[in-house]
Amino acid sequence: MKKILTAVLVAALLLTLATGALAATGLGSLTSVKLTPATADAAGSVSVNTTMCAVTLDDEGKIVSVTFDVVQPKAAFDATGAASGELNAAPQTKKELKEGYGMKRVSSIGKEWFEQAAALEDWCVGKTVAEVLAMKTFDRGDGSHTNVPEEADLVSSVTITVGDYLKALELAAANAK
Repeated sequence: MKKILTAVLVAALLLTLATGALAATGLGSLTSVKLTPATADAAGSVSVNTTMCAVTLDDEGKIVSVTFDVVQPKAAFDATGAASGELNAAPQTKKELKEGYGMKRVSSIGKEWFEQAAALEDWCVGKTVAEVLAMKTFDRGDGSHTNVPEEADLVSSVTITVGDYLKALELAAANAK
């Protein structure tokens, strides 16, 4: 996870130094935790969802480079509180998992998460943060996909909910220096 963000920031810095338009680079992250209690019949679980964004802005406030990623570690436990699973393994981010994330098989557009994230990142480049945050979205009505892009340039390439990505972008821009 740190390797990816470091590589992105270095690439953005080199690109910007070459063009001389660097104004600021920032990082933002947003974390949520979901707990499912254990019962006598079923294991409980705790999952953490951390959405990260690295953004580089030019001197006019337009996005030069942006990357999104998510890590979702999960642990299970029984009714006595005993934990199970790979508790000491370093979780991979969705970008690190690539096809291993498994979204393509359920995607209505046949694209894996990292492909959809790349399309979103490409769409953001050249826009201001305010323009990206004003993105039109819709609620798919399933309780999980409440901010799906409705922008004409994205409907065929991004079907993931982007609410946390937009919040992480907003935080990254606020942290940009």
